[in-house]
Amino acid sequence: MIRHFPLFSLRRSIPLLILACVLLLLLGSHLVLKPYISRLFYQTAETNLAYTLNRLQGGMEYLLSRDDLEGVRREIAATGVHEEIRHLLVMDEAMIILAATPAGFEGQHLDQVSLHVDRRLPFQALQEQGAIIQLVTRDEHSLYGLISIQLPDGEYSSHLQGDSGLILLELDLNHAAQQGWYHLESVFLWVSFAIGVLAILLWVWSEWFIGRRLGVITEAVNRIREGHLDQPIPLSGRDELGVIAAALNHMQVSLRSSRDELLRTHEQMDSILRHIPSMVYIKNLQGHYTLGNRHFYNYFGSDPLGKQVFDLLEPPYAAEIQYYDDEVVRTRRPQQFEISFPISGVMHSWFMVKFPLFDDRGEPEAICSVATNVTEQERNAYMLNVSKRIFEHAAEGIMITDAQNRVVDVNPSFERISGFQRKAVLGRDPAFLKSDLHDSDFYQSLWQQVTTEGSWKGELWNKRPDGTAYPVRLSISGIRDRHGMISGYFGIFEDVSEEYQARTRLRKLAYRDSLTGLFNRLAFKEKVHEFLARARRYHENFALLFVDLDLFKDVNDSFGHEAGDLLLKQVADRILSQVRDSDIVSRLGGDEFTLLISPVENDIALASIAENLIDVLSQPFQLNDVEVTIGCSVGVVSYPRDGENLDQLMRHADAAMYHAKAMGRGCYAFFDVELDQRNHRLMQIKHGLRQALARDEMHLVYQPEINLQTGQVFGFEVLMRWHSDELGWVSPAEFIPVAEESDSIADLTRWMLIKACRELLPRLETGMQMAVNISPRQFGGDRWLALIRQCIDEEGLDPTRLCIEITEGALIRDMDQAVVQLSELRKLGVSVAIDDFGTGYSSLSYLKRLPIDYLKIDRTFVADIEQDQDDQAIIRAIINLADSLGISVIAEGVESEAQLDFLKSLDCDIAQGYFFAHPQAIDKIKC
Repeated sequence: MIRHFPLFSLRRSIPLLILACVLLLLLGSHLVLKPYISRLFYQTAETNLAYTLNRLQGGMEYLLSRDDLEGVRREIAATGVHEEIRHLLVMDEAMIILAATPAGFEGQHLDQVSLHVDRRLPFQALQEQGAIIQLVTRDEHSLYGLISIQLPDGEYSSHLQGDSGLILLELDLNHAAQQGWYHLESVFLWVSFAIGVLAILLWVWSEWFIGRRLGVITEAVNRIREGHLDQPIPLSGRDELGVIAAALNHMQVSLRSSRDELLRTHEQMDSILRHIPSMVYIKNLQGHYTLGNRHFYNYFGSDPLGKQVFDLLEPPYAAEIQYYDDEVVRTRRPQQFEISFPISGVMHSWFMVKFPLFDDRGEPEAICSVATNVTEQERNAYMLNVSKRIFEHAAEGIMITDAQNRVVDVNPSFERISGFQRKAVLGRDPAFLKSDLHDSDFYQSLWQQVTTEGSWKGELWNKRPDGTAYPVRLSISGIRDRHGMISGYFGIFEDVSEEYQARTRLRKLAYRDSLTGLFNRLAFKEKVHEFLARARRYHENFALLFVDLDLFKDVNDSFGHEAGDLLLKQVADRILSQVRDSDIVSRLGGDEFTLLISPVENDIALASIAENLIDVLSQPFQLNDVEVTIGCSVGVVSYPRDGENLDQLMRHADAAMYHAKAMGRGCYAFFDVELDQRNHRLMQIKHGLRQALARDEMHLVYQPEINLQTGQVFGFEVLMRWHSDELGWVSPAEFIPVAEESDSIADLTRWMLIKACRELLPRLETGMQMAVNISPRQFGGDRWLALIRQCIDEEGLDPTRLCIEITEGALIRDMDQAVVQLSELRKLGVSVAIDDFGTGYSSLSYLKRLPIDYLKIDRTFVADIEQDQDDQAIIRAIINLADSLGISVIAEGVESEAQLDFLKSLDCDIAQGYFFAHPQAIDKIKC
């Protein structure tokens, strides 16, 4: 038997450790403790030196004040008797030594004494009040102390130089510390000796008591390591070694049991590997085969061990197997797959399972493979087993029925999803799953498709045992036998409740207006289709109201889009307050709203609803700190009278709404055929205006204004004309209102002003001006002012030759803003004319406040001036009013000489009309 002795003795380590501690203690005393005690000694020496200097200072000054030089020498001699004091000197200010120990230095200069103190230090001490101490360790180990003394004015002082003197004391530190270190090192030596003796005694005791017992345990461990587990350890006791011996005895019993079990398991595994019908083999991480069973050797020969897969198979097959080996190592998870490769020239199909083998550290060390040769019969059995597992473990619910549509089997997921137990549904018709949310036509169509096409896929609602309906995605297929006849049905379904809820939430987001919370345009269209379907089925009627806000753009332009959004929210709340819960309110976008009302009693009821809406929306709105008033126009249509589909109803409601706006806003209108035709033309005009400038369909004409005092041309009014390629000539009375509603007016005005500057300005004679109309809608903003400045800067427009014509309505809408904007024009030098004066809100108050140059009398007053005395009185009053305010007057629509004579008789300033000239193109006017 081979004996193994330990290289290291634990029982001998304890006294050795104590001896090591002694050595470390001695070493530490010199490396750590000695420097620390030295610092303490130096600090004490400095303190004592400072005390001695202070004592000597007082004594020396006292003795010198009495001219007792002998007393000074005695005091110096008495102090210098200590062995640690090397030098003690008393000097005057010239550094001449008065008294010293040793005494031989008296009368000498300090520089003649062999001292290592810094020569600047005495002079520094003379300036200080206290003692100055310096440690010198370069050539000696001394502590120098210096302190100044006051020299008296006596008989003896005549021999002294200066008023101050100096005491210098040199202390030998080595001599002072020698005795202390001798005693301290003696203590350390005795302590170390005692610890060493203790270590020797402990060594002897451990050899006698612990060594013997450790030897028994060591021999037992060697036996266990060599595999001898039958001999128990003959050692007992309650100490640690006895406990270890008991544990080793218990471990031997466990190891014997585990060894026997391992042998049995090995025999069983060897038997399994010999008789298993599959190949089982192991390869290391380098791809070399290290173990295989009998079938492995049968397929690949008697000596495949040590080879790689590329040595046994052709590259395409070997590469695929190597890929799965790499995946097993990379993922640390089993891999199962099917593969085909030839053995001895015959192609075999295999079902392989590969899994990693791990070492004690949890790292892969090998790959075990189980390959089953799948014949046709075995393949069928295997596939049947796979099908069964899929059936049992599929997340979807599966139901199988026979040819009579009776339930044959269901899987666990069916029970989980439907809530019905398997035993309760076997033999039943699947109709027990039907919910009340589908009619008989739906199920009839479903089974008809299964019969004709063999399958059906889609979503439907099933119900659980408690009657709760839930949505499922279902696929039904027929099962055919070998003769092609239906032998049953196979249904797979999954619960899509969460998906349905998610779609519902998304649908709500997609179908709701984010600002007001009302239905949006997409939802509105679907609701109309629902109303149409219900109305057709049950022969009902319903109404559609198209609501468009009046003056909403003015609120946006004046107070910002945030105020506009707040206004739309309040409008939505007011509309909702006027309808029933069954009615549908939608916001199509911008300031357009729609209402679906069902059922409808008659047009009187619809008119009442429209009037209520107009009334409630005409009430003031509070937007933060601002109160605004708007209105609305309502178009009303009803099904089936005014349309039979969504497009017709929307188009006719839009036409009715535009007609309501044309009637003056704040009105409602029902649809009729003539209205449709008129609105159709308006829509053509609206769409045509968008491209009129791009198509070069717009052009300018100019009508002269005549100075009635001189008969000369005073200026020209710039007018727009439109000849559409589709509509022909379109009157300004038609397209200007449409342009104002659609915001095209800004582009038209920009084009008109720039083109007039380029066409007309070069032809005007000195003193003439051109007049341009600004739309009331534009006047609410300030872009037109920027346009005028641009023409002045870029087109060379002289502002004194431009007159801006603005209607009264635009001025009255926001008087404060009008004053600011017209004042800007006045600063630029541009003239201002009030167009159509007398037809709107004529008021002396705004005439007084606004910087106005001209009043333009509307043509309606001039037309009947010859015979209508009221018109004559109005014109006379306007001219007198303007004259009193210093404002010139322009009369429009002069078409006869009688009209001209009457205006001249009233001293009217300027006139224009067909009597003088029709509006003409630029190439036909004469300036």
